[in-house]
Order: sequence, then structure tokens, then C-alpha cells
Amino acid sequence: MYRTVQSPYIISEKDGTYKAIDGTKQKSDETVYNGWAIWDNYRTQLPLLSIAWPQRYHGISSSIANLYNFGKKDFATEYEPSNTVRTEHAIVVLLDAYRKGYNIKFEGIIDSLISEANRLDFSRPDKALESSYDIWALSEILTILKKNDLSKKYKEKALEYKNYWNKDFKDLNKPDVDKMQARGLYQGTIWQYRWFVPFDVKGLINLIGGDKTYLNQLDNFFENDLYNHANEPDIQVPLMYNASNEPWKSQELMHRLAVDTVIQYYFNDNSRGIDPFVDKIYKNEPKAYIRTMDDDAGAMSAWYIFTACGFAPACVGWPVYYLNVPLFKSVEFKWPGKKSMHIQVENFSDDNKYIKKVILNGKELERNYITHEEIMSGGELTIVASDKPAQNWGTQNQWISEIK
Repeated sequence: MYRTVQSPYIISEKDGTYKAIDGTKQKSDETVYNGWAIWDNYRTQLPLLSIAWPQRYHGISSSIANLYNFGKKDFATEYEPSNTVRTEHAIVVLLDAYRKGYNIKFEGIIDSLISEANRLDFSRPDKALESSYDIWALSEILTILKKNDLSKKYKEKALEYKNYWNKDFKDLNKPDVDKMQARGLYQGTIWQYRWFVPFDVKGLINLIGGDKTYLNQLDNFFENDLYNHANEPDIQVPLMYNASNEPWKSQELMHRLAVDTVIQYYFNDNSRGIDPFVDKIYKNEPKAYIRTMDDDAGAMSAWYIFTACGFAPACVGWPVYYLNVPLFKSVEFKWPGKKSMHIQVENFSDDNKYIKKVILNGKELERNYITHEEIMSGGELTIVASDKPAQNWGTQNQWISEIK
């Protein structure tokens, strides 16, 4: 939790004044924040803040939007009060915040959002997939603004990810698919980056060859220790069994990566078989990160907190969370006033890592996800755990992302 809440931080005075990124003094009705690391914490840390500290997240999300009024760049400008890690994927974060009920005023910044999207880099295989995510988010924002022709244009551009995917990620028989930084990849392998289509998993399943092939390739990925939890390029993949007829495998994986001993390769430029890490990833001790682990201002820490609480983002940009068995018997979110969400586990045990049943406010939840609105409305969420997979639970009424 300490690592998760280190950024961003307040830069406005008590009267609302702050120094904008063009060097001028400005005034805001919201508390103004800086100190961004959106580059990877858009995946977990910012979504966690949007739940745990909604009052503060109003200022955080509006501060991100406000960057566009002063010529936002991917790194901090010379006028900002501190360096930032990176601010890419802010478009995804703003769409996510809007759909969670935060007051994002797209009308005044849409030209800047479009300008940023038009500058995105598609020159490398990983960049092509990541940039397509932002393009998809922009198309959704344009739909919100009822700019339907522009939305269609960018949606079609987002769908071009399929061409890049077929070119570099479909064929797994090439010798470099498990090599770190092959083909100019930034911090991962072909195997690790190929899953990064969170905005269109249905489309990805079709590209892979259908449900059966999708499931077989996920099994191969994890059974052969091709996954890397020391960095973020593939941290959404443990949740991707929720888009299959075996969602219980995601429940087991979330538990395993959070608390059990695992095998990890791919540190720095290592690929397969070179000095693997065999231990628990998260430990209750001062030096708690595994070798070369990149927390990116709380991204890895927030992943653990989500898992510990029993839910995690299905696709940032949609207010939906996949469910797993929490790591605690009881978890509670308390917000100002009397509202709270209490999450409890029946049959709690270290061995009971599978979901047998879910009950939300007295009514059985016959699906593998919960919405942001349901969480923030408060109440009682009961997860009944089991030591054996419930083969049919979570296979009906599934939420799977799709470009429509």
C-alpha cells in the first residue's frame, strides 16, 4: 500500500492556485496533482486509486486532463515541479475515469487528444499494439462526444492492430519468440507482448484460431514459464482465462503469483534457462521486490492489492473487474460518510483458491465479473471458496472485450 500511494502528489495551494506546465500561475476548483507514472500504472495503480480514494481521484483525473490544455508531452516539461516517469496512455486513463463517473470534460481537450493520437508510434511490434489501445480509447471518446464519423475513422485504425499481430505475433514457430527484446521489442518477448489486445480480446481469440487454440496457447504460456511478473508487458495475461471456458485457471494463477513459489525467467536480457528465480514474488520484508522487478510507481504493488481484495481490472477503459478469491478472509472499503463495501470469503483457507459461488447483497452473482458501479454502491460481497475448480462457474454471462 505504501508503494501504491507514493504518486501522484498535490501541487496546488490551499486557494487552488498552481504552476501550470507552461510556467503560468493558474487556479482550479479541484485539487491539482503532478508526479505521473502513467506509462505502466494505468494498468493497476490508477484504477485502484479510483476505487479506494474517489474524492482524491476527481482531482487526479482532472489534473491528467488538464495537462492537454498546456501542451502535454510524454515526459515532464521544464515548467513542471518534478520529473515524471512517463504520461503515455493518458487517453485510456481518461476514458476509464469518465466511464467510472468522474467529470472529464473532453470537449475542451479533444483536439489535443487527437493530435497526440496522430503522433503515436507504430514502428515496433509492441508499440503497434500499445498505440492501438490508445487509438481505440480515442474512438470511444469520440463516440461519447457524438463525433461518429471521426470515431469510425479511429476505430478502423485501431482494428489495424490485426495486421501487426498477424505479421509478428501469430507464428510461434520462429526461433526468436522467447528472446527478450527480439525484433526491437522494448522490455519483453514476442510471447509476452502477443496478448496485449485488452480492448478486443474477442478479436484476438479469432486471430489466434478460436477458443480451443486460445486456451491451448494460454496453457503453453504458463506451463512453460514464459510469463514474466518482474515487469508489466504481460501482467494482464493471468486474467485472460476469464475469456475461456476455464476461468478457474485465472483464479488459481492470481493466487499462485501473489503468494506461492514460482519460476521466473527473463531478467534484463536473459531469455530461457539462464539463472531462473525460484521463490515467492511478493514478500513481507523490506527488500520485497524480486530481481530487476519494475514497480513503476505502484503498478506491481497495486496488482497485488487488487488480487488480495478479490477483483482486478478486466480492461482499463471499461468499468469492469474480474473476480478471484481474496487473500484475506475479510476486506472492507470505507468511504466518507457511512457507505462501505465489505468483501468476505466463506470457506477461507490457503488451499481454497477457486470460486464456488458469489453473492452480492443477498443475490447470487452468476457471472465472473463485478462492475465499478456495484463496488462503489457498497454493500456485502460474499465469495464462497473451494479447493477444487468449479468447472461451470464463470462460463456463462462472461464479459469479454470487443470492438463493435
